[in-house]
Amino acid sequence: MNEQKYPQFERLHVLRTEALCSIRDRAFDIFPLFMEDYGDGIISGCRPVTTPDTITLSEGIIFYNKFFYLIKEPMSVEYAPTEEYMMMKLIFEPELETENFTQRNVNVILTHNMNVASNELEICRFKLKKGAVLRTTYTDFFDRVTEFDTVNTVNVPYAAVGGHTLSPEILIAFANEARDFELATEDFNFCFAALSGSIFSAAQISLYIEHRLKTELTAPTNQILYDNLSLILREIKNGRRREILGTRRRRREIMLE
Repeated sequence: MNEQKYPQFERLHVLRTEALCSIRDRAFDIFPLFMEDYGDGIISGCRPVTTPDTITLSEGIIFYNKFFYLIKEPMSVEYAPTEEYMMMKLIFEPELETENFTQRNVNVILTHNMNVASNELEICRFKLKKGAVLRTTYTDFFDRVTEFDTVNTVNVPYAAVGGHTLSPEILIAFANEARDFELATEDFNFCFAALSGSIFSAAQISLYIEHRLKTELTAPTNQILYDNLSLILREIKNGRRREILGTRRRRREIMLE
């Protein structure tokens, strides 16, 4: 028999050890069960924000090693131009056991080491020239991987079924640029779904890319997914732009007549 017990919260009712354990189990155990098939990565928020001399990780939620990390306060590191690639990482420290708590700490660092260890998670990477400004805004979809002075988040892992994947922000950017052009049915369906802001698994994105480009992706990384989406977007942009404004003008002319 599988028992399902819920504590009774009543006035002047003392919560005994069993009831408190039930609260603990439901608070900390139920959500990992929803994420059982997910890989490590960001769930929401946790975006890099820059000032002239600092990068700040915004608030958010990260799923790592079957545990949810709540980033409730921004975490910042200072940076300076080096003209070499730097990576902002989260470091997940070993558990600390105390009498009353199990403590899991996470720190943020900025390093020249571009390898990501098993207890690390990439937040962004960049290469900054002297006298330049580090930016987090982009002129278009392709500008996200500009080599210098640009915060690159393509390789940042987002938690998804079967592993990690591209951020919804990147897929939304793809859809927002593609929507101004004539779209085949498969492109329209992908863009329509991407604009919802949902996290697509790497398998979902790969399926679209493979069908669209008539190719096969083997163990695609975030970078491979992004590169192939860039190829598709260039093909779409080489097609015919939708004549929305022209259609509206013709309708106005008809109404005036």
